[in-house]
Amino acid sequence: MYTGGITFFINKSFGRLQLVPEAEGLRFFYIPIVNGVEDAQAPGSLNLCIPLDAVGGLWATCRAFLYEFESLDENVVLQGNEEAGESDALIKLYRDKPTGAQGRLSGEETSWLRIVTGRTEEERRRIKLGPRDLLCLELACSTVMTLAAQRGLHRPALME
Repeated sequence: MYTGGITFFINKSFGRLQLVPEAEGLRFFYIPIVNGVEDAQAPGSLNLCIPLDAVGGLWATCRAFLYEFESLDENVVLQGNEEAGESDALIKLYRDKPTGAQGRLSGEETSWLRIVTGRTEEERRRIKLGPRDLLCLELACSTVMTLAAQRGLHRPALME
């Protein structure tokens, strides 16, 4: 667990996701719960930083879901280091298909956060997000953007 700063928790019966805002991005620190006890050494444990470049999209999608606006899913793909044996990682923020009349949002759709870092069941986490969880994710992303601006890390440049 990270301490010494502002962090946000999304607690579920199967694991706990700590959202740690950093100036360079948003850290996802996930600890599975095995037999009712948190086990940081269990398969599926995760300590991954979502880069600053991807935080704005997560923030916007999270806000849209939180306030029930139409929005596409947000997908973040982080390429692993093949030489170090790391697989790619997928962070996906999405919600169920709209159930309202004519395909419109009804307000009953469930939001999900999917974190995939490998092929095993433990490396394929799917977390149901309630309004409090979405608010935690939105605030964590907002904090990252504030920290980046304060540290002068916000320097957009055109890629060629």
